[in-house]
Amino acid sequence: MNERERSESDPRARGAQRQPDVSVVVPVFNNESTLDALIDRIVAALEPTGASFEMVMVDDGSRDGSLALLLRRAERDARLRVYAMLRNFGGQSAICAGFDRVRGRRAVCLDADLENHPEDVPKLLAKLDEGYDLVCGVRENRRDPWLTRRVPSAFMNWYVRRQTGRNVRDIGCGLRAMDSSILKNLASEGERRRLVTPMLLRRAHAVAEVPIGHTPSSLRLGHSFLTLLGIAADYYLLTARRPFLVAGLLALAATLAGVAVGLAALLQGSASLGIASLILAAGGLLGGLLSLVGDYVQRVYQLGQGLPFYVIREDVGAAAESAGDDARAVAAPRRA
Repeated sequence: MNERERSESDPRARGAQRQPDVSVVVPVFNNESTLDALIDRIVAALEPTGASFEMVMVDDGSRDGSLALLLRRAERDARLRVYAMLRNFGGQSAICAGFDRVRGRRAVCLDADLENHPEDVPKLLAKLDEGYDLVCGVRENRRDPWLTRRVPSAFMNWYVRRQTGRNVRDIGCGLRAMDSSILKNLASEGERRRLVTPMLLRRAHAVAEVPIGHTPSSLRLGHSFLTLLGIAADYYLLTARRPFLVAGLLALAATLAGVAVGLAALLQGSASLGIASLILAAGGLLGGLLSLVGDYVQRVYQLGQGLPFYVIREDVGAAAESAGDDARAVAAPRRA
């Protein structure tokens, strides 16, 4: 059997020769113990669907044998594409690196620790085919600790829903399927790429959710409580239109309280109330000034990010305009 016949009979080679239907993006960090099972389960889940697919694995500076294992598997399966980061940049950066390299019409993202089940991927793809741009998984029977994981997650879910206007219940779920059109020009998002799911929610036109299975990871690579608080603070500073509005309102309230206490001090002749009023008024004025400066700096920062005013999803009108121009050119009378 020659090379061409071998490639035509082997689905692993065929999937690498043409543009795949589905690109599965997986960020990898010290996941050597789960990678073999992950790849096997992805293949077993997608091959029966008949869709061609590729697996885009991005190693985020692993210190174990994850990269070597991926390279060995890639030698046997051309559908597996492996990329290695220079160092550990973080899971969100690894996901964006994978998104920048997808070739499929649809893309799927899931974690490498098998917390999300690859067997649920066809369900998300089927929902995507109903006309949605983004389908998010919702973890059923979640068994993470309440205080350190679920309470911060609930707060983050509420805040992201408020900011994006999307009624998504599980922002932290790593399993998502999307149309590749919403992944165009991700570089224009600047530092907002550090928070992938909210970024996708802003870009998507139609969003749906699908219940999926959940198995708590045994690798203990998840975010700590303090890390989750840091992510929440980052998201607030990156997305809030007026990050210093609350501080400004508090400063205004302190100033008004200082004025009220000062009036009471004058009426009662109390020196202690007078000192308290000065402290409140001075603190309020200083806080208000810092809030104004902070808001100005934040606007300059956003301007420096070069964020676009709009993003075109698909240039539908270009073909029609070109056809119209051609028709007018043909219909136009020739000059003698």
